[in-house]
Amino acid sequence: MGNPVEAWKAEKHGFDVWSNVLSYAAARTPMNDIDSADLERMKWHGFFYRKREKPQRYMNRIRLPASELNAKQAKEIAYLAYEFGHGIIDITTRANVQVQGLPLENIPEIASRLERVELSSKQTGHDNIRNVFGHPFSGLMPDELVDTRQLCHDVTALFMGSRDYADLPRKMNVCINGVSSHNAHLWTQDISFLANRDEQGRVMFHVLIGGTQGQNPHLARHLPVFVAAEQVVDVTRAILDLFRAKGSREKRNKARFRFLVEEIGVSGVLQWLEETLPYPLEPCLREPVPAASNDELVGWFRQRDANLWTMGLSVPLGRMSWRQLEGLAVLAKRWGDGQLRTTHEQGIAVANIPNGFKDAAATDAAALGLSVQVDPLEQNTMACTGTQFCNIAVTETKGHMFQLIENLRRRALKLHGIRIHMSGCPSSCAQHFTADIGLKGVRVRRLLGTREGFDVFLGGGIAGRVHMGLPYKLGVDVDQLPTLIEEVVTEYYTRHRAGQSFSAYWREKLQTQDVSKASDGDYQTATWICESCEFLHLGEDPPIFCPSCAGLRRNFARIEEESTEQNESSSDGDEAPIRADGFVFAANDTDLVAAQGLTVSVAERDYALFRIDDKVHAIDSECPHEGAPLADGEINAGVVTCPWHGWTFNACNGCSIDPTGSDVRRYETQVENGKIFIRAGKSLSGQTTELEPSQASRTSLARPSEAGLTVVEVLDEGADVKTFRMDNSGGKVSLDLPGRFVNVCVTVDGEKMKRSFTVSSSPSRPEQIDLTIKLNPLGVVSRHLFESVSAGDELVINGPHGGFVFNPDRHSEPLVLVSAGSGITPMISIVRFLVDRGLDVPVQFFYGARSEEDNLFGEQCETWRRARDSFRYEVSLSAGSEAWRGSRGRLSTESILQQVERVGENRYFLCGPNDFMSEFDSALQQAGVPASHIHTEQFHAESLTTS
Repeated sequence: MGNPVEAWKAEKHGFDVWSNVLSYAAARTPMNDIDSADLERMKWHGFFYRKREKPQRYMNRIRLPASELNAKQAKEIAYLAYEFGHGIIDITTRANVQVQGLPLENIPEIASRLERVELSSKQTGHDNIRNVFGHPFSGLMPDELVDTRQLCHDVTALFMGSRDYADLPRKMNVCINGVSSHNAHLWTQDISFLANRDEQGRVMFHVLIGGTQGQNPHLARHLPVFVAAEQVVDVTRAILDLFRAKGSREKRNKARFRFLVEEIGVSGVLQWLEETLPYPLEPCLREPVPAASNDELVGWFRQRDANLWTMGLSVPLGRMSWRQLEGLAVLAKRWGDGQLRTTHEQGIAVANIPNGFKDAAATDAAALGLSVQVDPLEQNTMACTGTQFCNIAVTETKGHMFQLIENLRRRALKLHGIRIHMSGCPSSCAQHFTADIGLKGVRVRRLLGTREGFDVFLGGGIAGRVHMGLPYKLGVDVDQLPTLIEEVVTEYYTRHRAGQSFSAYWREKLQTQDVSKASDGDYQTATWICESCEFLHLGEDPPIFCPSCAGLRRNFARIEEESTEQNESSSDGDEAPIRADGFVFAANDTDLVAAQGLTVSVAERDYALFRIDDKVHAIDSECPHEGAPLADGEINAGVVTCPWHGWTFNACNGCSIDPTGSDVRRYETQVENGKIFIRAGKSLSGQTTELEPSQASRTSLARPSEAGLTVVEVLDEGADVKTFRMDNSGGKVSLDLPGRFVNVCVTVDGEKMKRSFTVSSSPSRPEQIDLTIKLNPLGVVSRHLFESVSAGDELVINGPHGGFVFNPDRHSEPLVLVSAGSGITPMISIVRFLVDRGLDVPVQFFYGARSEEDNLFGEQCETWRRARDSFRYEVSLSAGSEAWRGSRGRLSTESILQQVERVGENRYFLCGPNDFMSEFDSALQQAGVPASHIHTEQFHAESLTTS
């Protein structure tokens, strides 16, 4: 079976790991000594390993159907957190509770104590149905259409303990909402039942199917039927059976229920229900209407019994201490009947409080640090677990969000119904795609190194109907967030039309606005100091009065930051940045070693230094082919070889040797008092050295780094082709642009080897790196990877390398991609990048392969072709079977040029055999295509013997 997860699931059911867990706990087995599949199987019992924690700890996720929790249960959870964990409890966006920091040896006791208070954490992770919930105040509200609590428990009983329904292709989210107001998050569930009245006044349920957040977000589709309350369990069972029977188990990223819905269509789901259910469902073409605003869950809410109230409490980011939860349990028993409710907004409520006890209950809650008063900054913000505990998160979240809230509070920014959701990775556990302002964790490169940052999405949630957020700004440093948010919120307040929501305003504006990356200089805020009390204020202008001493605005003075930029790299501090004779300090003489190059940055430009015959020479740093750093190349007899593609240059004067006609510039140097100086700005030929656009794009390429990455999945792609998917959630390798390659470093028979492979995944998903590799029968490294590397193993990766890249900031022309065989990998990375970023760039993709089995990524490309009018895809097989209906024969320059529209106006990316690429390159230039618009990544037949 191609999917390794399905392989270990078939080998041993998740339920059956419990005896092993008991043995591991008794022996206090270190996490590294537990079989990786068993660590995953533990999620079937609600215990999640946490590699980020030292000493090694586990998280427990506790299921709360219908959001119901009683005082006795709340106390037990609090005591477990206190006795064994970190003393904190997190409420999730599915109204579960999570306890962090649990030692392995205590897991059996924790499970037993939960069972004694009628709680369970079983089947709360991996390929199971997650917590079934509805409106958190169901059964309490006077205007509720139907109490859905029993339905939530009935659906839960359907799958709890079932070995069949604990073996789904992927996870499943189910929600049953019994009020007429339907929040945006209901459109992102696998199955949503939404109560409404039909034309006869009966309460029936609309059904939505196939919604997801995460890596491939998609809003749910309407199933055109009305379902009665007594049919909800049957319909759920039938859909689960459909998912088990026909859901894909081949590729994890295509296994969610939404992909099955896309494959068979809503009509296919209807047909299954017609064939499976013992009764027909009532048709309903009218789609459910989303609420105009989000649920209000903080404050006092009168119940059906007019003498009773529900007290909804604000829990900032869903994080409570064990003392707070224990205190709420005591409060619920003292002033109510012991009933609490968790909410999908990461909050908690106490139910059934009589009129006369409201103030006393609110006072006790305030003593615990919890308020019934609405704080917009707390109410409208949400954050997932983040890197503090989560294995796959790229950034911290709760800590960053707490700081962001305080920063916005100091700026006196009000969020009137504007929601900010922060997820630590693309999985979107904090539902950032359906927030007004969605923040997705990424790693960003800055002058001082790699930092935590966020891609910013605007316009999600409700804007007439439910929408997914649109990308606004990518790679925003976490310190830049407060100013960015202040800007977009303030712009909305000052420029929106009357009645226009935040999401509607930004969705309209972003239709004509390009997405760009944030840079170091963006979103810098002025600092003002009150000269009366030294209070510091951040903002474009000082406040009208000082929040500290109430002094007037005239008391504020702006603090001007001193520039720390220096043009020299010496630590002595006695060299002038630019001397009167035009020379600029570059490096200490001892930094430059014979037979090795040195890259230096002078006046915002990179140079390559070489010591040859005891003289120092300086030339342009970058190879004119694809921008490789020449200083990293091999030096031999005064000749430097490009480290990427083997072009050679005279290191003394920059003349190109092979191929000729591609000279780089040289620069005058001086060595004085042990220091090397360069006359920057002019080459020895007198040419100025401003960067060409293509050169400027190359200077922004991420620097390579080396790291050990864990293989999480090995996918069979075709004949002797596998994709090795690695976990890069820690951002150890900084992918920036599609088309780059990395070096894989392995040891085979005691010999260290390094081979280069192109990244086939998109850098827009930096948490994973895919290498799609074809087995070379004569190669050493590829055979080692195919025969010896599996999920859980670690590979040492060095990169990224290469200048064969698509840069959306520089390349605005329509794209023509031409590749053959395994040369498809950089092209797939480019197209995946375009799709992920939502860039509607016209693409013509020509691919040559031998047979149907060698047609790599054909299914995915066909999906893109059907979904995107701007994407044309043509495959030609040289040895296709009789069933093949596409083009035949090898790719030829003539056939491709006949199909390309406006030949001279495109940008071309070519990857294939040397002769064909050279021929096509020449043909393009003869057709009037500028050489700067042709990018080639050539591979050679002889290289197969070394891989």
